[in-house]
Amino acid sequence: MLTFGLTVSLIGMGVVFVALVLLVYIIRAISRLAVLYEKSSAPPKVGAAKAPVRAPEEDDGEILAVITAALAAHTRKP
Repeated sequence: MLTFGLTVSLIGMGVVFVALVLLVYIIRAISRLAVLYEKSSAPPKVGAAKAPVRAPEEDDGEILAVITAALAAHTRKP
């Protein structure tokens, strides 16, 4: 009876191992296909460069106060 359990365990582990090895090779193949597809696709058209959008400069004092209050409330022990 013990040999049956060992046989089933070994077959199960073997099937899982083979499936994982196949999965590794499938992922590698898809990765290589993606690289080939990227190389073969046409490069984007070069247009006029836009100026980067800058966030308005504001006083971060209120944000800092909220973060500090949240940390204090979180670390306060009852």
